[in-house]
Amino acid sequence: MIQEQLEAAAARAGYAGGLRAVISVPTGEALAGRTFNPRLGIEGGISILGTSGIVRPMSEAALLDSLYLEMDQQKAAGARDIVVTPGNYGEAFAREKLGLSLARWCTCSNYIGAAIDHAAGAGFRSVLLVGHLGKLIKVSAGCMNTHSKVADARRETLAAHAALAGGDRALVKALFDSLTTDAGVELLRGAGLLEPVMDSIAGELDAQLKRRAGPELAIEGIFFSNQYGILGKTPGAEGLLALHRA
Repeated sequence: MIQEQLEAAAARAGYAGGLRAVISVPTGEALAGRTFNPRLGIEGGISILGTSGIVRPMSEAALLDSLYLEMDQQKAAGARDIVVTPGNYGEAFAREKLGLSLARWCTCSNYIGAAIDHAAGAGFRSVLLVGHLGKLIKVSAGCMNTHSKVADARRETLAAHAALAGGDRALVKALFDSLTTDAGVELLRGAGLLEPVMDSIAGELDAQLKRRAGPELAIEGIFFSNQYGILGKTPGAEGLLALHRA
């Protein structure tokens, strides 16, 4: 994306020579101290993550207004069933790995609870939530705003489900100390407990989603990792997948 913008700027200026781009974040090292970077082993500056390369600075109110508008537009266009993803990772997985058309799709950022509430209030028939394990494990623990400033609980939840599945003290401690859910998945694979733990998380996700949605809105969830694909899904997820593959 940076290369494209530089080439476009050079073309507008009639410049055909070479260009060198320097990317920097002023006070990035100081800013990094207020993020999760040190816990992730990122030192000496701030990491810049994401998939689109586009930053859209918005207040929480503006983000929620955008979400509600997007959902209302879908409803006005006749959609009764929608796919909701927290962000670009979920969108890409839904499209490329699950084969969904995403003609009826909304992105909710961290506001999963708000998206569910609005879908129920707007009269949608169903919501299929697709997200990375790192997001939806928070929802399985009842965290409906998944921003790290609001709630985390990833490692605690993973460790608790491992203990319920029969994991020993050493595994539980390793999971509690893990920096990411992807690292936790590797530990569970090594212990032969990945499937039962993911099934346990899916069960809790199902309960939390249905509790939030209420009786009138059908809701299911699918969570994945970029390396291993689908890790878990709620019992009725396949039925909603079929709706969006048609």
